[in-house]
Amino acid sequence: MKIMRSLLACFVLLALVACSKTSKTDFFGEEEKAKKPKVSTVTKLKRHWKANVGDKIGRGDAVLSPALFGDHIYVASIKGRVEKIVASTGERLWRAKIEKDNITAGVGVGSGLVLVGTGNGTIHAFKQSDGSTSWTAQLDSEILASPVVGNDVVVARSGDGKVYGIDTFDGTVLWTISRQLPRLSLRGESRPVVTQGVVFTGFSDGNMAALEAKTGRALWDFPISFARGTNEIDRLADVDTDPLLVGEYLYVTSYRQVTHALNIQSQRIDWSAEVSSFNAMAFDAANLYISDRNGVVHQIDRSSGEIRWSQEGLRLFSTSAPASVGPYLVVSDGDGSLYVIRKSNGALIGKHGLGAKTIVGQPVVDNGKVYFMDASGAVQSVSISE
Repeated sequence: MKIMRSLLACFVLLALVACSKTSKTDFFGEEEKAKKPKVSTVTKLKRHWKANVGDKIGRGDAVLSPALFGDHIYVASIKGRVEKIVASTGERLWRAKIEKDNITAGVGVGSGLVLVGTGNGTIHAFKQSDGSTSWTAQLDSEILASPVVGNDVVVARSGDGKVYGIDTFDGTVLWTISRQLPRLSLRGESRPVVTQGVVFTGFSDGNMAALEAKTGRALWDFPISFARGTNEIDRLADVDTDPLLVGEYLYVTSYRQVTHALNIQSQRIDWSAEVSSFNAMAFDAANLYISDRNGVVHQIDRSSGEIRWSQEGLRLFSTSAPASVGPYLVVSDGDGSLYVIRKSNGALIGKHGLGAKTIVGQPVVDNGKVYFMDASGAVQSVSISE
């Protein structure tokens, strides 16, 4: 059954990549091809530094996002490298190496630890100070979502639908929650959110749950996406995109064509927008930003769910997760270009050579600088000016 589920999931992912990322076939069988937008560039891209971390990242490989903590960036490569880098200069402070295993999830940082998960189901915890091993914890299946830390508990998710609470001191598994997987699901898990002693996590059955961080006790379970359709592919309802917590609202998007604003205090959905994505979301004081499954970038009013504008210029491209940088939004197209969008009206105002195929994972932004992993296996620091 596991083999069949994996084969079906791979088939679905290949179909999604082939159909929605690079081309689209209409009713009459004609293929719509992606077209590069024409951009009158008025912005400048400044690269502050670039540091090679590991091997090239190909389609289907693990998506590893950098983590910013204080003045440092923490990054990992598929082949087992974990590094601590000075955010302002790109100077490498330490490098740790995991032998005979690939990193499939990371990076999580907190409580003095740097955390990654591997294909054989191991959580590795390194000390933030010097990169030495603090502990390891063996789970039941490969880790597909970045481990997170909160309230002295590491929360990790494995590919078999389980959620684990792990002691930050010695790696002891404190609790386990098991959720039955649907017959068919996408390969991947959303990263949990931990705040004020509560864990929020989405599942492949379309539900979002709140758990007590110390014990794993269920606080509530809320349906976000419903399985509909006559076949297994149509009935996919995975919540695989990382939920975004801002104030009292948890913004959640799923495989189904919907994004919700869930009020965690009242446990009610305040609004829903007909947009969904595989990528992480970005936000600012007033809006939410999503690059959808077709590559279209949207600005959504955080208070009402109204779609204010949709930038169609990168439709059918492998548009990356967006990064919100002051008055700009930054995305890459999967073919070696980085685009700048003006937030006020959604206009494309910049196109710059990226030097790699695409942004991989979720960029992080701090003091006007964008930090991201690229497809060459390097982490970059850039800024935008006009």
